[in-house]
Amino acid sequence: MSHLWRGWCLLRPGVLLYGGTIGTTQLHAHHAVHLIVSAEPFTVADVHGQRLTTRTAVIPPDTGHAILTGARGALLAQLEPGSSPGRSLLTHSGAGVNASTWGPPFPHLTQAGPSPRHRQVAAPLTFAKPSNGHEHSVEAAAALKIVEDWTGQRSAEEIPIHPAVEMAIAVIPTLLIEGPVRLGVVAAAVHLSPSRLAHLFSAHVGIPLRPYVRWQRIQHAIRLVAAGETLTMAAHSAGFTDGSHFTRVFRRNFGTAPSTLAAAIDWLP
Repeated sequence: MSHLWRGWCLLRPGVLLYGGTIGTTQLHAHHAVHLIVSAEPFTVADVHGQRLTTRTAVIPPDTGHAILTGARGALLAQLEPGSSPGRSLLTHSGAGVNASTWGPPFPHLTQAGPSPRHRQVAAPLTFAKPSNGHEHSVEAAAALKIVEDWTGQRSAEEIPIHPAVEMAIAVIPTLLIEGPVRLGVVAAAVHLSPSRLAHLFSAHVGIPLRPYVRWQRIQHAIRLVAAGETLTMAAHSAGFTDGSHFTRVFRRNFGTAPSTLAAAIDWLP
């Protein structure tokens, strides 16, 4: 069945979360672990033309795929493959390059989540709840809980973040507007060695510093585009070279152009 993309979207460091109707896509690949959970069946295909009709799919990063028939009432999550949630989901799903491996049942995973022995250190920022007051706030919070269950990242609120990591997170927005964000510069600002900060940042945030900065750039730019700013101005404000640079990065991560999503999606703050 043919459906048009229409829904809401929440962007956090390391995860793009979409809820609503998923439409069809051309064959493409992007650098994210892809989770789709839907109330009705949808059909995906791999690069060899093998098809899978399912209500749940996990697609590995950099793996060619197309959505042939969409579905309503869907939840789609794209996770940074280097993040703890992304690694956990990919490991426990057993998903490979062929479509036949993308659907359930997975070896260690059910819709209730992996067993306790598979749980890892959580990523507080990745699963920070959306602010109240938005039309889709409650729906987005429930969707985040589903992704927490699937990735085994359910203890976010129980893990205090290191003060140096908090300082790094605070200084990064200023640095990224000025240009490239170097690990050494951030480490100096928080009075740690680069290696120590790199270790702490990955452990407490759930994603290495470099991809975290990339996601922050994307998040800042797409907010501006969704608010009506031109692609070029949004890209410059977020530290990208130009609109084309931003579009290439966004398409590589999410499989579509930012202008397409900005027009069809209600973005949550």
